[in-house]
Amino acid sequence: MTNQANKGVLRGIHEVLKAFRFNWKLFLGIHIAVNVFSLLVLTPLITLLMGWLILVSGHTVLTDEDILFFVLSPVGMTIMLLAGAMYAMVVVFQQAAMITAAHNVTSGNAVSIPRLGRYLLLKFWPLFRLALHMVGRTALVATPFLAVSALIYFSFLTEFDINYYLAARPPVFWWAGGLILLCLLTLAGVLLRIFSGWVLALPLLLLDSNSPARVLNMSRKASVSMRIPIAMALLALFLLNTAMLGLVSLLSELAVDGVVMLAGESLKAMAYLLGGLLVIWLLANVAVTFFSNSVLSLVIIYMFAHLVHGPGDGEPDKGLVLKGPGRSWRVSGVKWAGVALLVSFTAGLAINIMAHRLDLEDNTLVIAHRGASADAPENTLAAMELAIREGADWVELDVQETREGEIVVIHDSDLKKIGGSGLKVHESSLAELQNVDIGSWKDPSFSDQRVPTLRQVLELCKNRINIVIELKYYGHEERLEERVAELVEAAGMQDQIVVMSLSYPGIQKMKSIRPDWNVGLLASVAVGDITRLEADFFAINANFASRAFIKHVHKQNQKVLVWTVNDPISMSAMISKGADGIITDKPALAVTVRNERAEMSMHQRMLIQLASFIGKEPVRPVQ
Repeated sequence: MTNQANKGVLRGIHEVLKAFRFNWKLFLGIHIAVNVFSLLVLTPLITLLMGWLILVSGHTVLTDEDILFFVLSPVGMTIMLLAGAMYAMVVVFQQAAMITAAHNVTSGNAVSIPRLGRYLLLKFWPLFRLALHMVGRTALVATPFLAVSALIYFSFLTEFDINYYLAARPPVFWWAGGLILLCLLTLAGVLLRIFSGWVLALPLLLLDSNSPARVLNMSRKASVSMRIPIAMALLALFLLNTAMLGLVSLLSELAVDGVVMLAGESLKAMAYLLGGLLVIWLLANVAVTFFSNSVLSLVIIYMFAHLVHGPGDGEPDKGLVLKGPGRSWRVSGVKWAGVALLVSFTAGLAINIMAHRLDLEDNTLVIAHRGASADAPENTLAAMELAIREGADWVELDVQETREGEIVVIHDSDLKKIGGSGLKVHESSLAELQNVDIGSWKDPSFSDQRVPTLRQVLELCKNRINIVIELKYYGHEERLEERVAELVEAAGMQDQIVVMSLSYPGIQKMKSIRPDWNVGLLASVAVGDITRLEADFFAINANFASRAFIKHVHKQNQKVLVWTVNDPISMSAMISKGADGIITDKPALAVTVRNERAEMSMHQRMLIQLASFIGKEPVRPVQ
């Protein structure tokens, strides 16, 4: 860049920061007001509309692979496009408020938040159409790149079960993954270029009252000479925002340990210190988002003022000039400090009250994931025996059918990951499968382990430990549900097992043939209210196991299992949330955590909850 260009960039940065410094209180008020509106109105409305659209399409709720099949259908594509536009609308609405305010303050106009809100509501439909145009065009651009990525995946990474590639990471994994990454990075670059051409679309729509399709084209033409600098500016803002959020996260982790040391064993001190820390953590995250959005809005307005030329261009819509007495936002430092102390005190009081309402009885079951799979080869008799010795309440295992209809205990569709063999379960006989060593990959001492049958596992576990049987569906099943039911009944273990699956049709079939059995739905992701589906329990990804969800399920007399939880802080947090069972690779650790909780004070439990919320495992107090 030339010296003149450098000076222009520096002048622009100076003007943007100066405008932010003089108007940050106004921007903060608008930021808070718009986000509260989005949280209380827009997001719930969008969620209701999404649920209604899914119901209209003939579905109650979508989970896991059903989501993919639904998205690939014409109706699903249309609904997902509308859903994308709805959620993009939240971002567009928030940015529109900041851009409108930025335009007015840089034009010397007073800004009234109520009038700004009314103006944006009048612009709601054009803003939604703009979001729909942007999402639609983005989807069209992304489709070929995603299609090529999918083609690479299906061409090179599907010979064996995907878990083999993720665990062993053979050469083909790296170069195929590299090609997919290159494809996605290229897509990111293309989208960055496209977004840099749309950077003026919002001010053009808000200030000139043009149609959404037209403002996108106008923005692209007006910014063509500065596309690269604009793209670099957007990328720099994104990286700056990421770095600031990362710093907040790091400092919050350090602060948790400091609170533990400072408070000692005082429950009240711990409550108020944690309350203050929580407030600071939340305010810091809000401040970073607020700063990033404000600066981005000012940058867009600065670009708009310098790049849009021609008669009438850049002149504000008369309905947008919010004239009238501006409200003074002058607040002294003492008052700010008083507000901060009051908020911290309130938060601390709330946490203290919550601490005294904690249920000290822990009834969560420990469920060994594929046996004690952290220390023994998964889904083997050795893993089941170890889980029993380590004190697990249940073991969880996966079942499939062999070529001749035997029910075997194995997770993947082949033996490549656990045995180095490409044998497909559905294509192989039991003898062929059991000829493969599936234990040495874990440790040579397990070289005697072979693929067990469900009959063998039932015999091992009967009257010693209960079993969660997961039905695995890879598209080659014949009588999986019936054969599992027959084996369980032959062993006389109907009251010692439950059945679950990712496949909702599969659990419906199992429930139809054994209506008295406990049958549950396994889910990692869902669109819609999963509790609408008929199931006796839900086994869900721990990342989505909120206290509210668990309470909602319990009100319907159903249970919640969470998976896969392997660290002590998360285990304790899930117990506090009321999970009925924790599925873990480390049953001995989970049993220890559950036992230790019986000796923990309320404030120690509260500390663990906060640490889980912030994402940091604190120094554990000496017992």
